[in-house]
Amino acid sequence: MKRKRKITIILFAFSLVTLVVLQAYYIYNSYRLEEKELNRQARLIADKTLETMDRYENETNEEKLVGDFQRLKNGIVIQKEKITHPERIYNSEKLYNQKLEQELRKNIGNSGFEIALKSEIFSIVDEVKKQELLPANRSLILYQTVKKMSQPLTINEGKWSSRQSRENTDLKLNEKDYYLVRSRSAFQLLNLQELVIRKIVPLVIISLLIVILIIVLFRNSLRNLNRQEKKISQLHTTIDSIAHELNTPITTLKFSIAQSSDDETKTLLERQIRRLESIVSSIHKTDSEDVLISKQHIENYISEVKKTFDNIDFAINLNFTKNRSLNQIDFKQIMDNLIDNSAKYGATEIEISIEADKRIDINISDNGIGIPKDETKAIFQKYYRISREENRHVNGLGVGLYLVKNIVAKYKGDIQVFPLQRGVAFKITIPDEA
Repeated sequence: MKRKRKITIILFAFSLVTLVVLQAYYIYNSYRLEEKELNRQARLIADKTLETMDRYENETNEEKLVGDFQRLKNGIVIQKEKITHPERIYNSEKLYNQKLEQELRKNIGNSGFEIALKSEIFSIVDEVKKQELLPANRSLILYQTVKKMSQPLTINEGKWSSRQSRENTDLKLNEKDYYLVRSRSAFQLLNLQELVIRKIVPLVIISLLIVILIIVLFRNSLRNLNRQEKKISQLHTTIDSIAHELNTPITTLKFSIAQSSDDETKTLLERQIRRLESIVSSIHKTDSEDVLISKQHIENYISEVKKTFDNIDFAINLNFTKNRSLNQIDFKQIMDNLIDNSAKYGATEIEISIEADKRIDINISDNGIGIPKDETKAIFQKYYRISREENRHVNGLGVGLYLVKNIVAKYKGDIQVFPLQRGVAFKITIPDEA
């Protein structure tokens, strides 16, 4: 029993860990999907905002940029400071930043998103001199939100050329400026983690509740199993004590019967003592001593029964192929109780049919006083006896059919009772499973 419990706990622990891992994997995938979907929605908002901002860019802006590019190329000093920081040359006008914030808030609406957006120029190449004008890791910010990005996601990258010519006839100058400009726009959903967690919290809670419920149910099952084991242990101790106490009166009865001169009484008492000894010995037998019933055992049993109940005519039909479940002790207990009841309640004929193949079918019918139809549901209750005049003259405790019912239930079988015009029939079906 302890080994079975240990295996059960190990299997449960393994199943629980597997369930937790699967739940965690499912939650992780849900998190990633929600993250992807929220980023997609945020990108749509950013795209819409950029489309609006593009309409505000005009040629004046480009001319201003080209002028700044010229300063970068010539290294002009403004206010005694050499231009080495492009962000000081061109700084996005407050008007554009304000317009960006305004359009972004409008497009976000009630979605609860917090989006940072930025558009910048990250490369300016003087194609005449084949020279990069921007310092390394520096860029010209065209416009951006107040909130900055830590993990920007690129929306798009652009590349455009600026070509300008300047002529001075007095100085006989003809200068051409060719610039290759690369720009990009990026965004970031700043409260992405918060939004995703808010979405999957119900899923996490449900998963935790499922795991907790399974643990609670398993714990309660173990508690019930412990209580049942204690009750079974107490019952076994009680039965062993009773069986031990019965040995003394059985021995005394044997000596008394040996001195009896009444052969009829002596035979009856010997039969009852043998039955008592069989019950007591079955209590003390171990599982290793308990073997499956075979065709030979059944034939020997029937032969003994015919000798014991020599005043009853038996009709036997035995069709035995195989048996993988029913043991000798349980078979004998079933048959003894049913045949003894038939004999006590006036049967002179008993028909027994036993078939053992894919299942075990035991059918026993007699021509005794029978059982009233309205009593058939109650006869398997412990200590129950039918209250009618004929039964008052028959000794009994009302335990026999209760024991038969429990033995059949142990094998997950079924027992049915059919009142006949004269007598009663019992049909027992037991699955033949190893």
